This record gives sequence, C-alpha cells and structure tokens, in this order.
Amino acid sequence: MLRRRSNRTCLSHHDLAICERVFNQVCADEDLDPLDPKAEILAMMVVAFFRKAHTSERELLEAVRSRRQKVARNRH
Repeated sequence: MLRRRSNRTCLSHHDLAICERVFNQVCADEDLDPLDPKAEILAMMVVAFFRKAHTSERELLEAVRSRRQKVARNRH
C-alpha cells in the first residue's frame, strides 16, 4: 500500500534502504559508477521522488527510470 509522505527531512533506515536499492539498480542499468558526479544527481532524484510519495520500491524504480529515459530522449 502506498504511504504518503510530505515535507519529510529525515528518512528512516528502511526508507534509505529502498532509496539505496533503487539507486544501485539504476546505476547498474546505466553502467554508471556510483562515485561519478552524475550519480550524485541520480541520488538526489531518487530521494526527491521518494519524498513525493513514490515509497514502494517498484514504484520508485519505475518513476526514476521513466524520468531518466525522458531526459535522455530530450538530449538527443
């Protein structure tokens, strides 16, 4: 079930684990080094999407992938 979040500044260990798994999966999908400066942008995106109510791991991963695909298409 979707848990709505608003104006959260702190994430629980559970929340961070979800964000980290999504971050790691997208890095693997895109062959992106997690230490690359571009990965910092990805990390901020993952947390921002999580805070905007994409709190299930599957939903968060889909939202981040979709957004990154749109950005990549607009660059070409």
